[in-house]
Amino acid sequence: MGNYDDLEWKRPHRTRKKLRWGRLILLLLLFVIVGGAFFWGSVWVYDTFINPPQAKVAVATDKKESTEELSSRINILLLGIDDGDSEAAKDEPKRTDAMLLLSVDPEKNKVAVLSLPRDTKVILPGHSDYQKLNSAYTFGGTVMAKQAIANLLKVPIHYYALANWQGFIDIVDLIGGVDIYVDKDMHYEDPWADLVIDIKHGFQHMDGKTAGKYVRFRSDELGDIGRVQRQQKFVKAAAEQMFSIQNITKVPQLMRTLDKYIETDLNAPTMIKAANSFKIFGEEKVKTGMLYGHFDDTSGVSYWGVTQEDIHRSLDELEIPREKTEKEKKAQAEENKKHLQPIDHEEQLRKEKVDREAKEKAAKEQAEKKN
Repeated sequence: MGNYDDLEWKRPHRTRKKLRWGRLILLLLLFVIVGGAFFWGSVWVYDTFINPPQAKVAVATDKKESTEELSSRINILLLGIDDGDSEAAKDEPKRTDAMLLLSVDPEKNKVAVLSLPRDTKVILPGHSDYQKLNSAYTFGGTVMAKQAIANLLKVPIHYYALANWQGFIDIVDLIGGVDIYVDKDMHYEDPWADLVIDIKHGFQHMDGKTAGKYVRFRSDELGDIGRVQRQQKFVKAAAEQMFSIQNITKVPQLMRTLDKYIETDLNAPTMIKAANSFKIFGEEKVKTGMLYGHFDDTSGVSYWGVTQEDIHRSLDELEIPREKTEKEKKAQAEENKKHLQPIDHEEQLRKEKVDREAKEKAAKEQAEKKN
């Protein structure tokens, strides 16, 4: 046997490892970054999709049952600011140059677009005198604009989207321009606004800048109404182009452009639901119309006058649900009452017997005459 010294010499020598602080700190930082990203990502998903912020809905009536009944569709107020050839000074509040109600039925994938003339004669919330509809944004921003149009049409306005014309121009350029037929030569010059419009009659392929001039031109006999009709025509042509197969790959760029130039209270799930209604785009899916009315200059100011019948006709043709009048509610209640009344089977059988006997008698008399 070896001695104790030999055993001690053969024992493995243990070395003490040094703690590498740099690696530990890097690991901790990585943990914090990944954990933080996961946490805030979870918060974003929750706030964006699970529990998104709810926009304040503008309604013409406070009756809960009426509001719920009319909310089967998503009503979005589209506003365009007149920041290009506006007659107002740069430091003055802007007015809305374009106003459209986009009404989406997510269940049936149907879309309706109602154009609202900016000169429409209304009494704005908190005012006693008549004003033009496009003054609502000037006086009270998007809140008053939503409320004014909800009061006018008697439909809830759930969301808004506010865009400036540079965004409109960039989007048209991004989708490769729009093909449209121009009904007549359009020429207008305004040196003060550094604006020249010169668009020829016939088929045109318009880039963003030309399209911006086309939808804003109003120097003809129809004035603002002619402009609204052109805007309506252009919206349909642009939508067909935007949802074409070749533009599908441009969706990320379109979203970035929209985010840059558009202010909205729409949340992500609602945007997805509304956009989904365009997946089968066609003439039968999208309806467009302009608010019916008449020229009204009785007060010395040029307005677009509308009656309750004009509003009802405009909404009904586009199948946009609206608040019913008391007369309509009463008629509907009477109609429903008829369907709810129990059928008197004995009375029905008696009437059928009388009708049958009368027919037999008439046939017998006819036969006797022939003989």
